[in-house]
Amino acid sequence: MNNESAAEDIVKRRAIFYRSFGIYAEVGGFYDYGPIGLRIKRKIEEAWRKLFPEGMGLLEVETSIVLPEVVLKASGHLATFTDPVGVCGSCHTSYRLDKLLEEYYEANGDGEGLGGVKKLKLNDLAARISSVGIKCSKCGGSIGNPENFNLMFKTQIGQKGTEIAYLRPETAQGIFVDFKDIYRAYGLKLPCGISQVGKVFRNEISPRQQLVRVREFTQMETEIFIDKEAGFGSFGGVDFKKIEAERISFARRGEEEGSEYTIRSLLDDGSIPNEYFAILLYKEKELVDLLGIGKERYRFRQLEKEELPHYSMGNIDLEVKTSYGYIEVAGNAHRSDYDLSSHAKLSGEDLSVLSNEKKVLPHVIEASIGVDRLLFSVIDGAVRDDGRGWKLLALNSSVAPYEYAVFPLQKDDGLIKKAKEIHEGLGARRICSFYAEAGSIGKRYARADEIGIPNAITVDFDTLKDGTVTIRDRDSSKQVRKSIDELLRAT
Repeated sequence: MNNESAAEDIVKRRAIFYRSFGIYAEVGGFYDYGPIGLRIKRKIEEAWRKLFPEGMGLLEVETSIVLPEVVLKASGHLATFTDPVGVCGSCHTSYRLDKLLEEYYEANGDGEGLGGVKKLKLNDLAARISSVGIKCSKCGGSIGNPENFNLMFKTQIGQKGTEIAYLRPETAQGIFVDFKDIYRAYGLKLPCGISQVGKVFRNEISPRQQLVRVREFTQMETEIFIDKEAGFGSFGGVDFKKIEAERISFARRGEEEGSEYTIRSLLDDGSIPNEYFAILLYKEKELVDLLGIGKERYRFRQLEKEELPHYSMGNIDLEVKTSYGYIEVAGNAHRSDYDLSSHAKLSGEDLSVLSNEKKVLPHVIEASIGVDRLLFSVIDGAVRDDGRGWKLLALNSSVAPYEYAVFPLQKDDGLIKKAKEIHEGLGARRICSFYAEAGSIGKRYARADEIGIPNAITVDFDTLKDGTVTIRDRDSSKQVRKSIDELLRAT
């Protein structure tokens, strides 16, 4: 993390997130959220919901986490959802070959080598690992036996376990198999969109980098269904003339770093496949801006042809620069009609819909956003030094776990009673506040700052006389007096 020891110290001491099963020999790749982390996570989901399903007038669903094998056979995940793996010949530790090679080139400042990893196939990766001399980090042994490893968690259904199933690797398939029923039930017309937020599972080979590479995480996905033969009119209540003039940082294929382009110029040269795709990119830009991730920290990157998923006619990732380098926080894809046609073929069901008096099998434009990586990115970039030796999280109010901290100046029955009244008054107005009375007021300020609370309300003896309180700003430490009535009216 940025200012790594300080950030990790805050995360651990305040139990923002932490490894699961800690009292036992823990299994890597699983994390639990404490109260503060959960509040931040929910704020991210709320921000997404306001911008995507609610902001664009889309439907939101919740589908099953367990998928029968046939669903994933149709989607192509059984055959293609793999990562390249190598195993140490001595201690048998498994490694993901592409990530191992990328870390090597990054550590050696070899940009050309780093950019070329994405184009290497399985055996080429293994040969390159050997040629540059990468060894097992645990025992120094040679890494070999390359294979493509399927990342899905397998399970069984029923008492005798005769029906094979898997934990879903993405939320999208539930939307696809339900699409026609939802289309009919809600009288939809193309183009239309369906969103979902929920847990997904991928059996990561070598989980690491905290929330970046894990085995269980939360996705926020939006699927836009379109008639590919119909021209673009409008969608999602977006003023397209406004967004096409927006400038975004974008790395085309073959470019190591992003440059600024207008959305219109990227549409014109085919870097962005279509207007629906452009709308999703713009909405993601709005999301990261809202979460306080500065524009200097993120870029959109067009995937190389060798990186494209099996279903894709074009992919663009949203990446945020962190202490681990650029990490993908969102994947956007033109999935064509691959999923609906595959499910129709294997199930025998006609999944086409009526649109403009003709049968259409829609194409799908997808935005898939990772909540956990977004949360990591937000915290990674938010650590600040307050100039007095304390570290704080300069979180945007949109993701701050609490809007106010409420403190009595000291342990006095009158001050405590009044502080609790204010705390409860804020709660009655659905304003989340954090109450504490233990420790000196300076230490309480510092503890509120380090979890990103923007403002602290202090009840002192003047409060009991004139009904005013001190409100302290987290970032500047400046304090102002305000009446309690004015405070509660403003909130």
